[in-house]
Amino acid sequence: MYLESYFESVNNAFTAIRATQLGAIRKAAAAVANSLAQGGAWLVMDTGHMLRHESYFRAGGLMAIAPFSYEMKLDNPIDQRTVERTADEAFSIEKRSVELALDQSKMKRGDVLTINSNSGRTSNVIEVALQCKGRGITTIGISSREQMRRCEAAHPSGKKLFDVTDFCIDSCGPFGDAAVPVRDNEPMCPMSGLAATYIFWAIQADVVEHLQEKGVNPTIFRSVHVSGMAFIEEQRKKFIERGI
Repeated sequence: MYLESYFESVNNAFTAIRATQLGAIRKAAAAVANSLAQGGAWLVMDTGHMLRHESYFRAGGLMAIAPFSYEMKLDNPIDQRTVERTADEAFSIEKRSVELALDQSKMKRGDVLTINSNSGRTSNVIEVALQCKGRGITTIGISSREQMRRCEAAHPSGKKLFDVTDFCIDSCGPFGDAAVPVRDNEPMCPMSGLAATYIFWAIQADVVEHLQEKGVNPTIFRSVHVSGMAFIEEQRKKFIERGI
C-alpha cells in the first residue's frame, strides 16, 4: 500500500509540475541562456536535501553550473558566557553575513542564481535574493507554494521566496513535504528533493536548446565511466577558454 502510494505521489507531483509550471520553467530557462550566452554564470543555492549534489559536476549536466553557499565558522568556546541578542540584532548579523558572502563570491551583475528552498520562508534565502536583486543578479526561486502559503515568513520584511525572486517555480509539493500517509505514524516520502531535481533538469534541457538556437554549443559533462577523467579535464580546459 505504501509503495503504490509513493509511486502515485511522485507521478502526481511531476504531472502537476508539467501541467502548471511549464511557462515558468521556459521563462527561467530563457533568462539563464541569455546570461550564459553573454558570458554570465549560473549558480545554485540549495537549502534542500538533493539539488546541490544533482546539479553540480554531474554527468549529462552543464559545466557552467556552480554552487553557492556560505557559512561562518567561529572557534570561541567561552562556556561560562551566554550571548543574548534581540531579533533585530540577530538579523543585522545575518544581513552582514549575506553581504560579505556575496562580496567574496565570484558572482556579478548579469549572472543567474537558482535558490531552492522547499518552505520558501527562511530568512537567509530571502536576504540573499533581496541583495542579489540590488546587485543585478537574476534569481530563480524553486519552492512549494502550498508550504509557503501555510508558513509564516521568518524574514523581517514579511516576504517569502516568491515575493523576492525574478522567476518563481512551484515544486507542487504538499504541506509538510511528506506525501505518503502512514498508519499510526507520521507521513513519509518527501517530494521536495525529487521535484526540485525534476524542475532543474527541465530548465537545463531548455537552456541547452536556447543556447544552440543562438549558435552556442555549451559544454556538457561526459560520464567519467565512459571516457575517463582525462577527457573531462580536456573538457574543462576548453570550457575555461570559451566560458561556456
